[in-house]
Amino acid sequence: MWVIFDLNGTLLDPAALLDPPEIPIAALDEANMMAMVTVLAGRETTFKPLFEAALRRGLERAGREPVDVDLGGMPAYPDVPDALRSLRGAGFRLAVLTQSAVEPSEHALANAGIREHFEHVLSAPALGAFKPEDLAYEAALERLGTTEAWFVAGHWWDVAGATFAGLKTAWVSRTDIAYPVAMPEPHLRGTDIADVAAQIKAQGL
Repeated sequence: MWVIFDLNGTLLDPAALLDPPEIPIAALDEANMMAMVTVLAGRETTFKPLFEAALRRGLERAGREPVDVDLGGMPAYPDVPDALRSLRGAGFRLAVLTQSAVEPSEHALANAGIREHFEHVLSAPALGAFKPEDLAYEAALERLGTTEAWFVAGHWWDVAGATFAGLKTAWVSRTDIAYPVAMPEPHLRGTDIADVAAQIKAQGL
């Protein structure tokens, strides 16, 4: 059984990019919203410049000078490495599905020390769609050669999109943000990747 993970804000911690951490966290959310609006408007886009623009805007709002930020320098959340090893040890196969391009995603995973755990790193735009479009998740399944998989994310809209697309889903809720009541329920909820991994393992292959 495959377990597919979102990358930024799920496996990797954007809060570590800048101080105060609220700036990169808000920038990631803003970049995702801009990507969705752009795609819904029928335009093409890439994620990195949107994230960079949102970071600059956040710094300006905070009265801070612009700084160069290595978007590939996000560390993994502390619970992530052991949780990934645990899933692999239980026989699960792991992949990443991100809004970012493949090369910078590979770079970020390697910098965080967790690239070795993933058989595939997939870019939704390279597959022809942006999450949470159905096509993004469906194309990922096709690329992995399967018709079912778990999808794990820390963003409610990503979890909802994958649930709509028919995947088994797990929401990683590291904050007190509530899951929207009008969206399809995730199959599992956890406070971190370790919590979710334990629940997925309990479900079996």
